[in-house]
Amino acid sequence: MPNSLIEALLAGDRSHADVRVERSFVEDAVELATRYTRIEKKVLGSVQVTYSPASLEIGAPGTGDLLAQSEAVAQAERARMKLPSGPILELARLIEEQGVKILPRHFPSNEYLGGFFFAEKLGPCILLHAGASESKMQYALAHQYAHFIADYDPYITTLCGAPDPSRLDDPIEMRAHAIALALLMPRSDLEIYREALGLTPQARVSLELVRQLRVYFDLDPEVLFWRLLGLGWINAEELSRLLAENAELVAELRSPAADAAGATLLPDRFVRLVACAFGSGKLDLEAAARYLGTDVDGAELILGQFEYEQPAETKRPRGNGGGRRAKRKR
Repeated sequence: MPNSLIEALLAGDRSHADVRVERSFVEDAVELATRYTRIEKKVLGSVQVTYSPASLEIGAPGTGDLLAQSEAVAQAERARMKLPSGPILELARLIEEQGVKILPRHFPSNEYLGGFFFAEKLGPCILLHAGASESKMQYALAHQYAHFIADYDPYITTLCGAPDPSRLDDPIEMRAHAIALALLMPRSDLEIYREALGLTPQARVSLELVRQLRVYFDLDPEVLFWRLLGLGWINAEELSRLLAENAELVAELRSPAADAAGATLLPDRFVRLVACAFGSGKLDLEAAARYLGTDVDGAELILGQFEYEQPAETKRPRGNGGGRRAKRKR
Protein backbone atom coordinates (compact mmCIF):
# COMPACT_ATOMS: atom_id res chain seq x y z
CA MET A 1 0.00 0.00 0.00
CA PRO A 2 1.55 3.33 -1.06
CA ASN A 3 2.35 5.20 2.15
CA SER A 4 3.02 8.39 0.20
CA LEU A 5 -0.58 8.41 -1.10
CA ILE A 6 -1.98 7.83 2.37
CA GLU A 7 0.13 10.63 3.81
CA ALA A 8 -0.89 12.94 0.97
CA LEU A 9 -4.59 12.30 1.58
CA LEU A 10 -4.24 12.97 5.30
CA ALA A 11 -2.26 16.14 4.61
CA GLY A 12 -4.77 17.24 1.95
CA ASP A 13 -7.74 17.38 4.33
CA ARG A 14 -9.51 20.67 3.50
CA SER A 15 -12.72 19.84 5.37
CA HIS A 16 -12.22 21.82 8.62
CA ALA A 17 -14.20 18.98 10.23
CA ASP A 18 -14.12 18.74 14.02
CA VAL A 19 -13.70 14.96 13.79
CA ARG A 20 -10.97 14.17 11.27
CA VAL A 21 -10.46 10.94 9.36
CA GLU A 22 -7.94 8.53 10.83
CA ARG A 23 -5.13 6.78 9.02
CA SER A 24 -7.04 3.47 9.00
CA PHE A 25 -9.91 5.16 7.10
CA VAL A 26 -7.56 6.28 4.34
CA GLU A 27 -5.79 2.91 4.25
CA ASP A 28 -9.12 1.12 3.76
CA ALA A 29 -10.09 3.49 0.95
CA VAL A 30 -6.80 3.00 -0.89
CA GLU A 31 -7.02 -0.77 -0.38
CA LEU A 32 -10.51 -0.81 -1.98
CA ALA A 33 -9.18 1.24 -4.89
CA THR A 34 -6.38 -1.33 -5.30
CA ARG A 35 -8.86 -4.25 -5.40
CA TYR A 36 -11.01 -2.27 -7.82
CA THR A 37 -8.03 -1.75 -10.14
CA ARG A 38 -7.10 -5.45 -10.03
CA ILE A 39 -10.61 -6.60 -10.96
CA GLU A 40 -10.77 -4.04 -13.78
CA LYS A 41 -7.58 -5.45 -15.27
CA LYS A 42 -8.76 -9.04 -14.82
CA VAL A 43 -12.10 -8.41 -16.57
CA LEU A 44 -11.39 -5.55 -18.96
CA GLY A 45 -7.64 -5.77 -19.49
CA SER A 46 -7.24 -2.01 -19.16
CA VAL A 47 -9.36 1.07 -18.49
CA GLN A 48 -9.07 4.14 -20.67
CA VAL A 49 -9.12 7.42 -18.77
CA THR A 50 -10.73 10.26 -20.73
CA TYR A 51 -9.24 13.67 -20.10
CA SER A 52 -11.28 16.80 -20.68
CA PRO A 53 -9.85 19.27 -23.22
CA ALA A 54 -11.70 21.98 -21.27
CA SER A 55 -9.08 21.64 -18.54
CA LEU A 56 -6.43 23.13 -20.84
CA GLU A 57 -8.29 26.44 -20.81
CA ILE A 58 -8.23 26.78 -17.02
CA GLY A 59 -5.75 29.13 -15.42
CA ALA A 60 -4.13 28.85 -12.02
CA PRO A 61 -6.51 28.89 -9.01
CA GLY A 62 -7.37 32.41 -7.94
CA THR A 63 -6.62 33.97 -11.33
CA GLY A 64 -9.12 35.38 -13.79
CA ASP A 65 -12.89 35.51 -13.46
CA LEU A 66 -13.81 32.48 -11.32
CA LEU A 67 -17.49 32.44 -12.29
CA ALA A 68 -16.85 32.92 -16.01
CA GLN A 69 -14.17 30.21 -16.03
CA SER A 70 -16.40 27.78 -14.18
CA GLU A 71 -19.37 28.39 -16.45
CA ALA A 72 -17.22 27.91 -19.56
CA VAL A 73 -15.64 24.68 -18.28
CA ALA A 74 -18.99 23.21 -17.23
CA GLN A 75 -20.60 24.15 -20.52
CA ALA A 76 -17.75 22.60 -22.51
CA GLU A 77 -17.86 19.41 -20.44
CA ARG A 78 -21.62 19.01 -20.84
CA ALA A 79 -21.21 19.52 -24.58
CA ARG A 80 -18.39 16.95 -24.75
CA MET A 81 -20.59 14.42 -22.97
CA LYS A 82 -23.49 15.31 -25.33
CA LEU A 83 -25.77 16.09 -22.40
CA PRO A 84 -29.16 17.65 -23.10
CA SER A 85 -30.36 20.68 -21.18
CA GLY A 86 -31.69 20.07 -17.69
CA PRO A 87 -30.53 17.82 -14.86
CA ILE A 88 -27.87 15.14 -15.28
CA LEU A 89 -29.80 11.92 -14.77
CA GLU A 90 -26.93 9.43 -14.36
CA LEU A 91 -23.98 11.44 -13.15
CA ALA A 92 -22.18 8.54 -11.48
CA ARG A 93 -22.32 6.41 -14.63
CA LEU A 94 -21.07 9.29 -16.77
CA ILE A 95 -18.13 9.88 -14.44
CA GLU A 96 -17.27 6.17 -14.35
CA GLU A 97 -17.31 6.17 -18.16
CA GLN A 98 -14.43 8.67 -18.03
CA GLY A 99 -12.34 6.02 -16.25
CA VAL A 100 -12.87 7.44 -12.75
CA LYS A 101 -13.51 5.07 -9.83
CA ILE A 102 -16.22 6.11 -7.32
CA LEU A 103 -15.64 4.78 -3.79
CA PRO A 104 -18.40 5.30 -1.19
CA ARG A 105 -17.05 5.52 2.37
CA HIS A 106 -18.40 6.07 5.88
CA PHE A 107 -16.72 9.38 6.75
CA PRO A 108 -16.52 10.07 10.50
CA SER A 109 -18.43 13.36 10.19
CA ASN A 110 -21.15 14.83 7.99
CA GLU A 111 -18.87 17.82 7.59
CA TYR A 112 -17.11 15.73 4.94
CA LEU A 113 -18.58 15.30 1.46
CA GLY A 114 -15.80 13.37 -0.27
CA GLY A 115 -12.30 13.41 -1.67
CA PHE A 116 -10.18 12.89 -4.77
CA PHE A 117 -6.81 11.36 -5.62
CA PHE A 118 -4.99 10.19 -8.73
CA ALA A 119 -2.30 7.53 -8.40
CA GLU A 120 -0.30 6.15 -11.31
CA LYS A 121 -1.30 2.54 -10.70
CA LEU A 122 -4.88 3.25 -9.57
CA GLY A 123 -5.96 6.08 -11.86
CA PRO A 124 -8.42 8.81 -10.77
CA CYS A 125 -10.53 7.97 -7.71
CA ILE A 126 -13.40 9.81 -6.04
CA LEU A 127 -14.27 9.22 -2.38
CA LEU A 128 -17.95 9.83 -1.62
CA HIS A 129 -19.59 10.24 1.79
CA ALA A 130 -22.08 7.37 1.96
CA GLY A 131 -24.13 9.15 4.62
CA ALA A 132 -24.92 12.26 2.56
CA SER A 133 -28.35 12.91 1.07
CA GLU A 134 -28.87 11.99 -2.58
CA SER A 135 -28.71 15.68 -3.49
CA LYS A 136 -25.46 16.23 -1.57
CA MET A 137 -24.00 13.11 -3.19
CA GLN A 138 -24.76 14.58 -6.61
CA TYR A 139 -23.04 17.80 -5.61
CA ALA A 140 -20.09 15.92 -4.07
CA LEU A 141 -19.65 13.82 -7.24
CA ALA A 142 -19.66 16.94 -9.39
CA HIS A 143 -17.29 18.72 -6.99
CA GLN A 144 -14.72 15.90 -6.98
CA TYR A 145 -15.05 15.50 -10.74
CA ALA A 146 -14.29 19.22 -11.01
CA HIS A 147 -11.01 18.55 -9.17
CA PHE A 148 -10.23 15.88 -11.78
CA ILE A 149 -10.91 18.37 -14.59
CA ALA A 150 -9.26 21.45 -13.14
CA ASP A 151 -6.56 20.44 -10.66
CA TYR A 152 -4.29 18.26 -12.76
CA ASP A 153 -0.81 19.82 -12.81
CA PRO A 154 -0.08 17.99 -10.59
CA TYR A 155 -3.31 16.19 -9.69
CA ILE A 156 -4.72 17.26 -6.38
CA THR A 157 -4.97 14.86 -3.45
CA THR A 158 -7.71 16.10 -1.17
CA LEU A 159 -10.52 15.45 1.28
CA CYS A 160 -13.31 18.03 1.03
CA GLY A 161 -16.01 19.38 3.29
CA ALA A 162 -19.32 21.06 2.56
CA PRO A 163 -19.15 24.67 1.34
CA ASP A 164 -18.90 27.11 4.21
CA PRO A 165 -19.53 30.83 3.61
CA SER A 166 -17.18 31.64 6.50
CA ARG A 167 -14.27 29.99 4.62
CA LEU A 168 -13.98 31.50 1.16
CA ASP A 169 -10.19 31.81 1.14
CA ASP A 170 -9.40 28.54 -0.66
CA PRO A 171 -9.38 29.24 -4.43
CA ILE A 172 -9.03 25.55 -5.30
CA GLU A 173 -12.16 24.61 -3.38
CA MET A 174 -14.07 27.65 -4.59
CA ARG A 175 -13.34 26.78 -8.21
CA ALA A 176 -14.40 23.14 -7.79
CA HIS A 177 -17.54 24.38 -6.04
CA ALA A 178 -18.42 26.75 -8.89
CA ILE A 179 -17.74 24.16 -11.62
CA ALA A 180 -19.85 21.55 -9.79
CA LEU A 181 -22.85 23.85 -9.50
CA ALA A 182 -22.55 24.94 -13.13
CA LEU A 183 -22.44 21.28 -14.21
CA LEU A 184 -25.53 20.41 -12.19
CA MET A 185 -27.52 23.58 -12.95
CA PRO A 186 -26.44 25.33 -16.16
CA ARG A 187 -26.96 29.07 -16.10
CA SER A 188 -28.79 29.01 -19.43
CA ASP A 189 -31.29 26.46 -18.08
CA LEU A 190 -31.96 28.58 -15.01
CA GLU A 191 -32.49 31.68 -17.16
CA ILE A 192 -34.86 29.87 -19.51
CA TYR A 193 -36.84 28.52 -16.56
CA ARG A 194 -37.06 31.95 -14.94
CA GLU A 195 -38.25 33.48 -18.20
CA ALA A 196 -40.87 30.74 -18.66
CA LEU A 197 -42.31 31.71 -15.28
CA GLY A 198 -42.63 35.29 -16.47
CA LEU A 199 -39.96 36.60 -14.10
CA THR A 200 -37.47 39.33 -14.95
CA PRO A 201 -33.80 39.21 -13.89
CA GLN A 202 -34.62 41.89 -11.32
CA ALA A 203 -37.43 39.87 -9.73
CA ARG A 204 -36.94 38.55 -6.20
CA VAL A 205 -36.39 34.84 -5.82
CA SER A 206 -39.71 33.51 -4.62
CA LEU A 207 -40.76 30.34 -2.83
CA GLU A 208 -42.51 29.22 -6.02
CA LEU A 209 -39.33 29.59 -8.08
CA VAL A 210 -37.36 27.62 -5.48
CA ARG A 211 -39.99 24.86 -5.54
CA GLN A 212 -40.00 24.70 -9.33
CA LEU A 213 -36.21 24.59 -9.62
CA ARG A 214 -35.92 21.97 -6.88
CA VAL A 215 -38.28 19.63 -8.70
CA TYR A 216 -36.71 20.29 -12.11
CA PHE A 217 -33.11 19.71 -11.02
CA ASP A 218 -33.99 17.20 -8.27
CA LEU A 219 -31.73 18.93 -5.74
CA ASP A 220 -32.39 20.03 -2.19
CA PRO A 221 -32.78 23.73 -1.22
CA GLU A 222 -29.28 24.09 0.19
CA VAL A 223 -27.55 23.05 -3.04
CA LEU A 224 -29.96 25.22 -5.03
CA PHE A 225 -29.28 28.24 -2.81
CA TRP A 226 -25.52 27.77 -3.27
CA ARG A 227 -26.08 28.16 -7.02
CA LEU A 228 -28.42 31.16 -6.75
CA LEU A 229 -26.01 32.91 -4.39
CA GLY A 230 -23.09 32.26 -6.73
CA LEU A 231 -24.99 33.70 -9.69
CA GLY A 232 -26.05 36.75 -7.72
CA TRP A 233 -29.74 35.99 -8.09
CA ILE A 234 -30.11 36.30 -4.35
CA ASN A 235 -27.91 37.76 -1.62
CA ALA A 236 -27.49 36.81 2.03
CA GLU A 237 -30.03 39.37 3.25
CA GLU A 238 -32.66 38.31 0.72
CA LEU A 239 -32.05 34.65 1.53
CA SER A 240 -32.51 35.33 5.25
CA ARG A 241 -35.79 37.08 4.50
CA LEU A 242 -37.00 34.23 2.27
CA LEU A 243 -36.24 31.69 4.98
CA ALA A 244 -37.90 33.82 7.67
CA GLU A 245 -41.07 33.94 5.58
CA ASN A 246 -41.12 30.21 4.72
CA ALA A 247 -40.70 27.84 7.65
CA GLU A 248 -40.88 24.78 5.39
CA LEU A 249 -37.59 25.75 3.73
CA VAL A 250 -35.91 26.13 7.11
CA ALA A 251 -37.19 22.69 8.11
CA GLU A 252 -35.71 21.13 4.98
CA LEU A 253 -32.37 22.85 5.52
CA ARG A 254 -32.27 21.50 9.07
CA SER A 255 -33.39 17.97 8.16
CA PRO A 256 -31.08 15.25 9.52
CA ALA A 257 -28.42 13.73 7.32
CA ALA A 258 -28.92 10.30 5.82
CA ASP A 259 -28.13 7.27 7.97
CA ALA A 260 -24.72 6.12 6.76
CA ALA A 261 -24.97 2.84 8.71
CA GLY A 262 -27.22 1.24 6.10
CA ALA A 263 -25.42 2.59 3.05
CA THR A 264 -23.50 0.19 0.86
CA LEU A 265 -19.73 0.66 0.67
CA LEU A 266 -19.16 -1.53 -2.38
CA PRO A 267 -19.37 0.42 -5.65
CA ASP A 268 -22.03 -1.06 -7.92
CA ARG A 269 -19.67 -1.17 -10.91
CA PHE A 270 -17.01 -2.91 -8.80
CA VAL A 271 -19.53 -5.58 -7.70
CA ARG A 272 -20.62 -6.09 -11.31
CA LEU A 273 -17.02 -6.62 -12.36
CA VAL A 274 -16.49 -9.21 -9.61
CA ALA A 275 -19.70 -10.96 -10.67
CA CYS A 276 -18.58 -10.90 -14.29
CA ALA A 277 -15.20 -12.44 -13.37
CA PHE A 278 -16.96 -15.06 -11.25
CA GLY A 279 -19.47 -15.84 -13.97
CA SER A 280 -16.77 -16.22 -16.62
CA GLY A 281 -14.74 -18.56 -14.43
CA LYS A 282 -11.89 -16.10 -13.83
CA LEU A 283 -12.59 -16.17 -10.07
CA ASP A 284 -13.74 -18.97 -7.81
CA LEU A 285 -16.06 -18.20 -4.91
CA GLU A 286 -13.25 -17.84 -2.39
CA ALA A 287 -11.37 -15.37 -4.59
CA ALA A 288 -14.57 -13.41 -5.23
CA ALA A 289 -15.09 -13.21 -1.46
CA ARG A 290 -11.63 -11.71 -1.01
CA TYR A 291 -12.33 -9.07 -3.64
CA LEU A 292 -15.66 -8.25 -2.01
CA GLY A 293 -14.11 -8.09 1.45
CA THR A 294 -16.41 -10.75 2.92
CA ASP A 295 -16.58 -14.47 3.63
CA VAL A 296 -17.81 -17.17 1.24
CA ASP A 297 -21.39 -16.99 2.53
CA GLY A 298 -21.42 -13.22 2.11
CA ALA A 299 -20.02 -13.53 -1.40
CA GLU A 300 -22.69 -16.08 -2.32
CA LEU A 301 -25.35 -13.68 -1.08
CA ILE A 302 -23.96 -10.79 -3.17
CA LEU A 303 -23.30 -12.86 -6.28
CA GLY A 304 -26.73 -14.46 -5.97
CA GLN A 305 -28.23 -11.10 -6.96
CA PHE A 306 -27.05 -11.75 -10.53
CA GLU A 307 -28.30 -13.98 -13.30
CA TYR A 308 -25.64 -15.80 -15.29
CA GLU A 309 -25.70 -16.95 -18.89
CA GLN A 310 -24.54 -20.54 -18.94
CA PRO A 311 -24.23 -23.17 -21.70
CA ALA A 312 -26.99 -25.77 -21.39
CA GLU A 313 -24.58 -28.67 -20.81
CA THR A 314 -22.47 -26.84 -18.22
CA LYS A 315 -23.28 -27.33 -14.54
CA ARG A 316 -21.88 -24.90 -12.05
CA PRO A 317 -19.75 -26.29 -9.24
CA ARG A 318 -19.95 -24.38 -5.98
CA GLY A 319 -16.39 -23.14 -6.27
CA ASN A 320 -16.59 -21.08 -9.48
CA GLY A 321 -18.83 -19.37 -11.98
CA GLY A 322 -18.81 -22.12 -14.58
CA GLY A 323 -17.98 -19.85 -17.54
CA ARG A 324 -21.08 -17.66 -17.18
CA ARG A 325 -21.72 -13.98 -17.79
CA ALA A 326 -23.35 -11.89 -15.06
CA LYS A 327 -26.49 -9.75 -15.24
CA ARG A 328 -28.14 -8.28 -12.14
CA LYS A 329 -31.56 -9.74 -11.39
CA ARG A 330 -34.58 -7.45 -11.68
